[in-house]
Amino acid sequence: MAKQKITDEEKKERLSLDKKYRPATLEDIVGNDALIDTLKSIIEREKGVPGTFLFQGPSGCGKTTLARIIARLLGAEETDIKEHNISQFRGIDMAKEIIGDTRWKPMRGKKKIYILNEVHKSTNEWQNAMLEVLEEPPSHVHFILCTTDPDKLLKTIRTRCTTFQVTALQRQKIARLVKRVCESEGVSFGDGVIQKIAEFSDGSPRQALVMLDQIIDMDEETATETLIKTGGAEAS
Repeated sequence: MAKQKITDEEKKERLSLDKKYRPATLEDIVGNDALIDTLKSIIEREKGVPGTFLFQGPSGCGKTTLARIIARLLGAEETDIKEHNISQFRGIDMAKEIIGDTRWKPMRGKKKIYILNEVHKSTNEWQNAMLEVLEEPPSHVHFILCTTDPDKLLKTIRTRCTTFQVTALQRQKIARLVKRVCESEGVSFGDGVIQKIAEFSDGSPRQALVMLDQIIDMDEETATETLIKTGGAEAS
């Protein structure tokens, strides 16, 4: 018997909440309003779009999500968005591989985008090897670097990037996000549960939705107890 094809909607239903509700456009982003306005104005330019972006800020606050959105807005198709976790491949060999790959034109879209996550974990050799290409990428290439610790990057790397600060969200914005997701999921939690998630998520929308996912099938009392035990322990 042939397997029944899973629809896109069914796939979405099976995702964890932080992935299911990951923003797909700049308009979907919660918080960082000034940053979003700046990025919109930059992307709309006919000339002068930075060759290398640097998104810096706390973990779980949307740096990689922003990078993926910007990559599409710059005109890259999925096949031409290259995402690397530099903490896993952080040496000069990876730098040489990336530099070599930039010489090739995009397969489908107008641009080729390299999203480099955890870039602060790269070696000095990697950073020095990348200096020239980050300063002046080929016209069809943009780099988007993401880091939680920009001070670990060489100054010569930082000065070659246009830097954007992604900040943690205020509690009320986290609470509004959690409430909106609860409504979409047909779940009713009181303000006590929602405020606990906002308190323990440390300004991270991703962490807030991970916490919501853990308690979403519980009753109000059990959910509150679980949040206090798990979230409270992590926050202390």
